[in-house]
Amino acid sequence: AAAWDPTPGAAVLTCDAAAAGTHFDLAYMDPEDVGWRAMVSCQSDIAAMGFVPTYSTVTVGVTGREEVATLEGVYAGMAQACSLYGGRIVGGDVIRAETLFVSVAMVGAAPDADGGPQVRPMTRDAARPGDVVAVTGPLGGAAAGLRILRSGIAHGAGHAASLAMAHLRPHPAAAAAALLIGSGVRCAVDASDGLAPDLGRICAASGTGAVVRPWDLPAEPGLRETFPDEWMGMALSGGEGYQIIFTAPPELFSRLSEADSDVVAVGEVVEEPKGVWVATRDGTMLRPPGGFEHFGR
Repeated sequence: AAAWDPTPGAAVLTCDAAAAGTHFDLAYMDPEDVGWRAMVSCQSDIAAMGFVPTYSTVTVGVTGREEVATLEGVYAGMAQACSLYGGRIVGGDVIRAETLFVSVAMVGAAPDADGGPQVRPMTRDAARPGDVVAVTGPLGGAAAGLRILRSGIAHGAGHAASLAMAHLRPHPAAAAAALLIGSGVRCAVDASDGLAPDLGRICAASGTGAVVRPWDLPAEPGLRETFPDEWMGMALSGGEGYQIIFTAPPELFSRLSEADSDVVAVGEVVEEPKGVWVATRDGTMLRPPGGFEHFGR
């Protein structure tokens, strides 16, 4: 999200778009899931700065071939997400387009400071060498769920069902975000494109490097069992899971891990080399696999 006023308590703004064929497929996804995911992607951006969603506007592009029930379902999914995490819809637009899409713009406000000084948003440029790199929960579930849904693997029960749901109904890490900013964390981003790509954005903004220990990655339940040879790549670079990646001094991280057992250290910030690196057991370092890019080369 963007903060256009650097003073404490300033509002933040984000936007995100989801298009049929790129972000969703109604062949294996209900319209309510489409709406839910479109709203959650913005709610997660707001949460990654430690702020709270307030209002949103929605633009929907339709081809004219959609059933009314499909569009009602999309809006129902958005309303469900807003009822849980905020950001209620106050306006928008509907246009004719070549493909169905949903675009959400959302405003977020500083959390209630209980009468104390208002906080500044968490940003990407506050990582410092020696900081712990950590995440707020398990990774890789949404990427695995997408693989399951696209492949036609039966997902009616067990691990396949829970992984599919991780893709269809991800949740913003709102409670964890409140803990982080309330505890003094200054640097964070959500893992919308994957741990490695989004940690790379922290490194680029902060002028640092980061070393990730893949054996410490918290995997979505069932991920290792379902994809024993691919789970690590999914946890490193799978997107749309919306956990928060953050950095913090070791003593602050220690307090956070005591307060929330889902918070896990996965590496450390280093001065050199720049960018994201994956450690191996023998002490060498490798570049991680890339995450999703709309215009990847």
